[in-house]
Amino acid sequence: MLADFGEYLSGFRRASAVTTRALRHPPESSGPLEVDGSYGEGGGQILRTAVCFSMVFGVPIHVSRIRAGRRVPGLRPQHAATIKILSEICSAEVEGARVGSTELSFSPREVSATRGSFDLGTAASIPLVLQAVIPAVSLMGSSYDMDLVGGTDVPWSPTSDYIERVVAPAMKAVGIGFSFKVDRRGYYPNGGGRASVHIEACESVQPLQLDSKRGEGNEDDGAVSLVSRCGKLPVSVAERQARAAVIALRPRGIEILRRDISLEESVSPGSSILVSQEGDGCFIGGDSIGAREKPAEKVGREAADSFLAAFTTKARADAHLADMLGPVLCLSDSPSELLIPYVTEHLRTSLSVAKQFTSADFQFKDRGDAALLSISPLRAK
Repeated sequence: MLADFGEYLSGFRRASAVTTRALRHPPESSGPLEVDGSYGEGGGQILRTAVCFSMVFGVPIHVSRIRAGRRVPGLRPQHAATIKILSEICSAEVEGARVGSTELSFSPREVSATRGSFDLGTAASIPLVLQAVIPAVSLMGSSYDMDLVGGTDVPWSPTSDYIERVVAPAMKAVGIGFSFKVDRRGYYPNGGGRASVHIEACESVQPLQLDSKRGEGNEDDGAVSLVSRCGKLPVSVAERQARAAVIALRPRGIEILRRDISLEESVSPGSSILVSQEGDGCFIGGDSIGAREKPAEKVGREAADSFLAAFTTKARADAHLADMLGPVLCLSDSPSELLIPYVTEHLRTSLSVAKQFTSADFQFKDRGDAALLSISPLRAK
């Protein structure tokens, strides 16, 4: 039976660490841990990080002033739907998980089930939901299978291919394993995509030591690849996207060694493209999606430009991936260093929230065109 929330989510080195909740040391508090929802970037990133760490440590939280500085304050549909999914997974007691609410109380329990099915409604973003669910469930030490219906490649969200080809290998490098499969593409506005994910229990959070510029270390950086897809459209649309990306990358000396072009099953017309480089020491991706009256060539160029924004800095991970990896690395027993293109406010904010739970220190240093993120867990001092 699908849990239908009917909300639209628009858009979004081998030292071991303890990840079993019973053996962790939660932050000391006489009541729920208080989180200021207006801090930093003051958006959904605070909420996602706080709820994730609440589940990981088994600590109740109270989030106030949610999105207080935004034009429309309070929870938006995408936030409310994601919290409802997370609360169902861990049987949490929740107050305030409704659209417009500026306060949220979340008290997690254990993950008792091993599978769940969720209909997100229309073109709600499956990748955005997985960004919150995968680390939370895995870091609780639980394995879980999910079937989801919604949007696989929609605006203001990573594409599903980015989750599969960039996020999955990066998360595996820090100890969080998952497999992701799309059975039917779901494009804006009708959605209807179908996907499944298997999340593995995280036994230990591994630190990353990727402080050198890409190409200067001993790691295998991997080859640059491209995947271009479309549904309910001529396959020539996907081909044109790919061709435009290749043309945009060639002047930078980048040759695509692997190209996947496919016509996909979907409910409504749509397209997507991802340019990526994944290896032992490199996790970079740039994607884009098609839209009505948006030429396929523009879609391809956007993906290439997004990829180049990280690639040309010789960073090890793109900025969006750093937003996801940073908080997780706070749970390792050993220090981490990661070279990233630039520092986003999302990253600063999520690390500050993580520090409330872990006391991990973090700092940023300029490295030419890139920035070096350093994380020092309290236990590692």
